[in-house]
Amino acid sequence: MTPDEAGRAALRATVAVLTAFVLAACAGLPGSSSVQARRPIADAPTAPPANVEFYGPQADAAPVDLVKGFLRANGSVDEDFAVAREYLTTDASRSWAPSGRVAITQGERDFVVTEVSTGRVTLTVTQWAELDGGGHLRQFSTPTHRTVDIGLTQVNGQWRISRLPADFGPYLSTTDFRDRTYAPYTVYLAEKRTHTLVADQQWFPRTGVTAALARAVLRGVPEWMAQREGSMPDFNQVPGGTRLAVDAVPISADGVATVDLTESVRSADANSRTALWAAMMATLNQVPRVHRVAITVGGSRLGASNLPTNPVTPGDVGYNVPASVDNGVMVRVDQSLRWQIDGSTNGPARTPTRPTLPTMNRNWYLLSSDTDGSQIAGISGDRKTLGRWISGGAVYQVPAFGRQLTRPSFNGLDELWLAGLSLSRAGPDREVSSGATVWMMDTTNFVSTTRPQAISVPWLGDSQVLSLKSARDGQRIALVTRAPNGTTKLQLALVIRDANGQATALSNPIDVGQAVSDVVDVAWADDVTLAVITGTGDQPRQVIEVPLSGFVNPMGTVTGATEIVATGRGTGDLYVHTSEPAVQERIGGGWRKMSGVSEVIAPGA
Repeated sequence: MTPDEAGRAALRATVAVLTAFVLAACAGLPGSSSVQARRPIADAPTAPPANVEFYGPQADAAPVDLVKGFLRANGSVDEDFAVAREYLTTDASRSWAPSGRVAITQGERDFVVTEVSTGRVTLTVTQWAELDGGGHLRQFSTPTHRTVDIGLTQVNGQWRISRLPADFGPYLSTTDFRDRTYAPYTVYLAEKRTHTLVADQQWFPRTGVTAALARAVLRGVPEWMAQREGSMPDFNQVPGGTRLAVDAVPISADGVATVDLTESVRSADANSRTALWAAMMATLNQVPRVHRVAITVGGSRLGASNLPTNPVTPGDVGYNVPASVDNGVMVRVDQSLRWQIDGSTNGPARTPTRPTLPTMNRNWYLLSSDTDGSQIAGISGDRKTLGRWISGGAVYQVPAFGRQLTRPSFNGLDELWLAGLSLSRAGPDREVSSGATVWMMDTTNFVSTTRPQAISVPWLGDSQVLSLKSARDGQRIALVTRAPNGTTKLQLALVIRDANGQATALSNPIDVGQAVSDVVDVAWADDVTLAVITGTGDQPRQVIEVPLSGFVNPMGTVTGATEIVATGRGTGDLYVHTSEPAVQERIGGGWRKMSGVSEVIAPGA
């Protein structure tokens, strides 16, 4: 098989897996159902799930049928899997403690139950995704298979399950999991040095969600963040032993959610208390009935010196969620940059509320902008030089520091990030490229004196960075890396900073979007969702939505796609650059070419 044939085969395999998984989510739906629009995956559901009734064991059920019934009843997460426990003996029910880890399948066709002897069956499961104990969902690139032994005994003449593997968690179909049982919410972490709220997407059972969200805030930093070494972001942490005083968060008739905590929280300092208030408000305010949050200890308000009497939003306590402001985008038409707002294009002249945009010669591309559009950054055609434009002025070319530079990426902390191959001297007149490097620039300093600062990223090794995008919160970096063997990875890392808040390194990353391969470019569709381009060779490129914790969603093909630009306002607001050069914009469920436009810039991306 030639390299091109291998690339096309890999692309077909990726598309087939994604299509099969999306179609599997529809399994079991009535054939006469009408088409229904789905809410974006990051949104909190406002409607209750469909009322599905689960049944206990049937009389005189054979061992194989009993185990199949138990697997169906795994969807009864209410009241600690009460219906599913009816299939277990008293001792087995007492010892079975699902930890929150959920195996996700495509339905009953992924189960093979075989009776191997009296009172013993084997269960072979094909698993497509998994929810871990921290509420993070990982979708596999290829299904995994697991075979376990299950023991049964007779109780009053009826078969019951008496033995399960120690790590046996519930098995749910995609339909039961996503549409009926669990829902995604954003749990916010309050970063105390920058007063920034950082989003972490987690899945929760649809019942008792307010208390579950409060417990998640108290749990603090997810495992993948906590395991890293170095001066990590200073996220909100509560003193050990702090928990809900009663395992519930009541909501009053006027929408006040009261989070009553144990006495341990009183030992937290004022800054930590403020951070807790900010994280709790940002997280619980997603619940439709909640209009305000009150944190109490023994019924008395948990205070701090810098807290207002009744804060309503994180902004009331000095915290914010970096977000995209709908000020439109910039489009490139020939050598002019223009503001485009609500589908209309303004000329290059300054508008009353938007900065003047510079004129671009054809040598500059891979353009990006800070949050208000007052600063533009771009890369030269040979990808060796970084250019910066301030308030529409002339370009300043940063002295050479790298090659194969990626598109620059701004964030809400006035930082500019990019990656490439660093330069080293091979002699008085010759520079050569050395290893992959990540750089950061402080955009608040004088343009003529500011230089990119190399960031420590030893884990890159011999890999190349194809794309790097900073989240608006400035605490997370999404990267596409390519190993020497050509394999690409979509990865997420935290920014490590010194005591002054200066970025010094990137933490060891986690892989995200394991269900996609051959990634070409990445953008932040919103604070918990990435959008990527995948594909190899001359085949049409796929655009795919990749939640940090969730199911990937193919969004169609775009011929010649090279880069993706996102405004941060969701997957409905995406632009794809093509090799023509041209731009395709997301319209409804498809893509449409923008007339005369060769590049789009989303401020703050």
